[in-house]
Amino acid sequence: MEDDQDSIEIASPNKSATILCVQYLVSHHMKSKNVIKKDDLMKTVFKGRNIGKNYEKVMEEVAYTLKNTFGFSISYIKNDHKQFIIINSIDEIDVPRLSSSEESKYRNLLKPIIGALVMLRTPISEGQMWNILEKFALKFNLDMDYIKQIFKGDFVKDQYLQYKLTDDTTIMLDPEKTIYWFTLGPRALEECDQMTLLNRVGELYNKPAKSFKRVYAELIK
Repeated sequence: MEDDQDSIEIASPNKSATILCVQYLVSHHMKSKNVIKKDDLMKTVFKGRNIGKNYEKVMEEVAYTLKNTFGFSISYIKNDHKQFIIINSIDEIDVPRLSSSEESKYRNLLKPIIGALVMLRTPISEGQMWNILEKFALKFNLDMDYIKQIFKGDFVKDQYLQYKLTDDTTIMLDPEKTIYWFTLGPRALEECDQMTLLNRVGELYNKPAKSFKRVYAELIK
């Protein structure tokens, strides 16, 4: 009997590692939207385990389980597969729905900003961003300093937005390289169905999506 049990464990050496990794990633996603690194997994989940060349195979099983059991997907940040985020493949954007809580009021500001970035198809300068958000702050009686904090902090850390100095895409607008710009982060690009968003904007203006020619042309490429 002992020989049979040993042979089962050896025949399926990745099973326990897969389960532990899935549990870790689901727990991590519920607490934080931070980027997850391969090195961190090797030091925590896989510590003391002889994963080695089986890492990619284990992660394939992890990705399959996440998608089919929890509705989550793994989205790699770089081609080397050493950094990734967990995205919600069921919901459009994984932020709280409208509610009376103060925290939700602030986090709900992310949706119109993602919508603006999708429709504009260009980065938004920091100054422009604060001008837009000041209108929401006045309307909903929100603290502008806290808005700035979560947009430059939480939403950037969670990969919904990117916040960086002038680069090749914005140099013509800021040749002195003195301005910070907001663009869509990898999580927003993965979780937001941009065509659905365009259709909803069209409904608001009672226009077909095709009437927004530049945006529509880019989305159907």
